Amino acid sequence: MTTMTRPVTAPSGTGGRGDERGSGNPLRRTWVQALLVVALLVAGYWVSRLLGHPSWAGGFPTLAGDRFMAWLDTVYAWIVANRNDSPLFLYLFNYVSVGLGSAVVLVDRFLDLLTWPGVTLLGVFAAWRVAGWRVALLVLATFAVFALSGLWNASMTTLALIITSVLIALLTGIPLGILAGRSEGFHRAVRPVLDFMQIMPAFAYLLPFVLLFGIGNPAAAVVTAVYAVPPAVRITALAVRGVPSGAVEAAVSTGSTPWQVLTKVQLPMARRTILLGVNQTIMLAVSMVVIASVIGAGGLGDAIYQALSKVNVGQAFQAGLAIVMLAVAMDRVTGAVGHGTRTPDIPGRYRLPVLAGGFALVAAVVAAARLTGVRGWPREVSVDLSDPVNAVYGAIQETIGSTTEAVATWLLGAVLTPLADLLTHSPWWLVVLAAAALGWIFAGARAAAVSGAALVAVGLLGVWNNAMDTLSQVLVASLVTIVLGVLVGVAMSRSDLLAAVLKPVLDAMQTLPPFVYLIPAVALFTIGRVPALVAAVVFALPPVIRLVDDGIRGVPEPALEAARSQGSTGWQLLTKVELPMARGSLLLAVNQGIILVLSMVVIGALVGAGALGNDVVVGLAQSQLGLGLASGLAIVCLGLFLDRVTQGRRAQRA
Repeated sequence: MTTMTRPVTAPSGTGGRGDERGSGNPLRRTWVQALLVVALLVAGYWVSRLLGHPSWAGGFPTLAGDRFMAWLDTVYAWIVANRNDSPLFLYLFNYVSVGLGSAVVLVDRFLDLLTWPGVTLLGVFAAWRVAGWRVALLVLATFAVFALSGLWNASMTTLALIITSVLIALLTGIPLGILAGRSEGFHRAVRPVLDFMQIMPAFAYLLPFVLLFGIGNPAAAVVTAVYAVPPAVRITALAVRGVPSGAVEAAVSTGSTPWQVLTKVQLPMARRTILLGVNQTIMLAVSMVVIASVIGAGGLGDAIYQALSKVNVGQAFQAGLAIVMLAVAMDRVTGAVGHGTRTPDIPGRYRLPVLAGGFALVAAVVAAARLTGVRGWPREVSVDLSDPVNAVYGAIQETIGSTTEAVATWLLGAVLTPLADLLTHSPWWLVVLAAAALGWIFAGARAAAVSGAALVAVGLLGVWNNAMDTLSQVLVASLVTIVLGVLVGVAMSRSDLLAAVLKPVLDAMQTLPPFVYLIPAVALFTIGRVPALVAAVVFALPPVIRLVDDGIRGVPEPALEAARSQGSTGWQLLTKVELPMARGSLLLAVNQGIILVLSMVVIGALVGAGALGNDVVVGLAQSQLGLGLASGLAIVCLGLFLDRVTQGRRAQRA
């Protein structure tokens, strides 16, 4: 999945009036601020120690959180008892639920009606028509994997959910994006909502929709659509706002109505960018449909979820391969549409006959298949890869299992556990002050207030200890991600050959749904917090590497030439010119890395990461709405804190 990043204005200096006095003063001021804050925090910690850690200096009081969770449980009990009596559900949510469930079933039955030869031929023909024969072969290989893995029916269920969810997302997102592109006031109003939605980890979306629509396909379709809406709105607005003002003014001067300006000028000229937004929407839907297996969506995601819960790496690999092929194929097809790529060598007068002939061939194949009783791919004609993969997994464990276990034990004992203990056992007010201080140092007073308030909200939700556990995991994984991302990004910027080699690898990594990263991590480290962190690091690396590479390559050549003419070494050129001038991209890389790590660490609860993610899973599985929803809100608060600390100055200027 190609990760979308919000438009940013590269910060210069540290902001404020200090920027006007040169780059040295703001940097010196930041160090003074940091030292002052560290001194105050250390003093506060030892004061609390000298006082014997009284009750007010320990973990966050749970009274407010307990009451909040009890109230949510009461709300859940009321909804369960009145779902079939309350007008709100009888005349709104139940109708929506039935409609969405019927839509998914309808699409699934349509795919079944086409039979496997019809679906395959239609998919290959459509891919050839819009993206060329190479992508058509990729689509053919994707359907072959669905069939030969014995997962044809599960794949069609996943495909039906994706089609339904994407239609909902586009029917909602594109009109909102057009409105945001044409109205500055609406654009300003909707932008913070989109920012908030993109900060929220995918897991945090699940519980509210389960509450309203229950377990199953309706909730999965809605949550997937809502998760995939932000890029449709944001990119459509960007496309409409990016239409040259001269073209719009020319249309207005000739007497065109606003509707004519929109349909005859703005939308045609913004078509390519809008189609790229469609690509992003589809890829986010693919990733969320897999995660939605936790709430009963079924399909390929459920196959992985069940396999991981049994630590059956072979079955997880088989289902994961099908998901990877689906994601890559959909990305290539929709990406080609967005870039305007289509099959060459078909003159305009032949395009309609070719299209009609293709559909006629599909109809003939479907009719022949149904007459001969062919429907889905027969399960007995499949290749079971689980046993060979499990055999390889066993060999890997015998060969390096002791080494990976030692690494995991060291990481837990020397890094993760001490950091989690430090955060959970420190006075809660000290942790809140530290969060506010980080916001103040890196992003200013507003970010300091938001950061402190976010952590106070976490405490009031009653999940302080687990939130600190999650935060410790995010901090460790983020540090590793940023260090590796900067090193590889710098190396890419220095070598065009390395960049050419890594580009398709990074493209493929960004296409994969996050669920898939858990499989190799579990294969290496079995179950626990460590595989969750490894998966988080690998998942978050590609955008960090890309942003670092792009930032360094974007440094103006005259600045580099001036530094070289003064005899700067390669190291001096990097540290004194390139990295400082690429500061905006580096900050965005840090921001994106941390937010993606948070989202993946939470998903890691499915393989034993525990903490907030586990609370969400428990809340979903055991109908504990209070615990699950409070944990989901705490995840959002952590995301808000981390986002504002790493991009707060930019957020203030946006």
